[in-house]
Amino acid sequence: MKNPLKTLVQFVRPKAATLQEPEWWRQTIGMPPTISGEVVTPETAMTNSAIYACVRILSETIASLPLKVYKKGPNGSRMVVPDHPLNTILGQSPNDTNTACELREYLVANLALRGNAYAEILSDGAGGIGGLYPLNSRYMNVDTTERGKLFFDYQEPGRSRVYTPSQLWRTVGLSGDGVTGVSPIQLAREGIGLTMAMENYASSMFSHGATPPGVLEFPGKLQNTQVDSLRSQFADAAGKRRPLILESGMSYKSVGMSAEDAQFIESRKFQVAEVARWYRVPLHMLAELDRSTFSNIEHQSIEFVVHTIRPWLVRLEQSIWRDLLDRKEQRKLFVSHAVEGLLRGDTKARYEAYTRGIQDGWLSRNEVRALENMNPADGLDQFVLPMNFSTLSEREAALEETVANGLEEKERKTLETEASRKTPDEFVKWVPDYYDRFTGTIAKTLGVSLEKAKRYTEARKAAIIADPVAGVIRLMEDRGELLKAIKHE
Repeated sequence: MKNPLKTLVQFVRPKAATLQEPEWWRQTIGMPPTISGEVVTPETAMTNSAIYACVRILSETIASLPLKVYKKGPNGSRMVVPDHPLNTILGQSPNDTNTACELREYLVANLALRGNAYAEILSDGAGGIGGLYPLNSRYMNVDTTERGKLFFDYQEPGRSRVYTPSQLWRTVGLSGDGVTGVSPIQLAREGIGLTMAMENYASSMFSHGATPPGVLEFPGKLQNTQVDSLRSQFADAAGKRRPLILESGMSYKSVGMSAEDAQFIESRKFQVAEVARWYRVPLHMLAELDRSTFSNIEHQSIEFVVHTIRPWLVRLEQSIWRDLLDRKEQRKLFVSHAVEGLLRGDTKARYEAYTRGIQDGWLSRNEVRALENMNPADGLDQFVLPMNFSTLSEREAALEETVANGLEEKERKTLETEASRKTPDEFVKWVPDYYDRFTGTIAKTLGVSLEKAKRYTEARKAAIIADPVAGVIRLMEDRGELLKAIKHE
């Protein structure tokens, strides 16, 4: 039986079998030092607190968002497809080792550190997707065949394989060639190197002492043996917290220069801001609160969702659509993250927004309960509108109903008055002439044809002539008959 891997390699026929400068090869040898003298790789960069915090914020935030498969509905509506296997793979368990959160966190961390994320598509045995397995983008080399087709050579120690595009879910960050993303760490390596150098210098400074604790002043000149003796005496007195005895006019002055006096601390703060700028993470999320207030932190958090998280979400959603949905599914399905939870304000602002949505008629009360993680309640699925809030067509319909009801009321009062004034015979003779005239009034007032108006008046006239007493009583009880008649109901 043929080896499938060997067959695949022969099929793709890589033209770069020597792996010309892949990322994993450069990182295995070690990147050259930066100007600051620090070697910056994704691994060493993660030892810096600002880098670690930015990567963690991005990966944990995105991995914790709900991700669902939706079906396109009419008029731009969408509905969750609950039985689609990707809902389980991307939302719960992608493989036997990882949870969905762990998988997505790992992939986003790869994006943030190396600019690329890869996951192997596992088959379910029936031609569908059975799961996803994360791959370290450090060991992935992207190349093309002689025919210009992409292939992916994975060379992790103990695990080597060549993949075709259909075997991978791949997401690319900011790219220079449209195929592979650029590592943010590689682009920012000089700034990160400076940050790491300052971190190392600060550690060394505080372990050895940035400045001497004090100065001994003597009017004359001391011999070397006397200097050594004084230093020993001074160190011994300081270590045992004994009083220092000075002779022959010698005096002691403490030195108060600090790291902040040399603007060292300010420089370190600037480097935190520099890292935050590369990842577009608000400073308050890195515990840098010098210029933050309670009011602008809320807006910065919203900007974080809109300008920082959203581009990553779109990349992931579109790559899922491309790599994990088949051609037939792509025409009617899509995936989307739910970010509403990240945009939630305080309780007061949230409830005011809910009230506005309910009153404007685009949010039901049970939908609000779902957003607040509450169970639905009976009778709260209907959309409501205030009495003074309606569309133009609704207003026209309401006006038409009001005018029609007014005409009916006028009709009842006229018949009631005439029935009390006339004898039964006179009343029966008067009714046809009245309804002939009332037909024109209806048509003119409501703006309908004489035919529609006559449909109503003929029925009324026939009922009253057949039985004046019963007809008038029935007329007194009926409501809305005129509007039904002109609406063909």
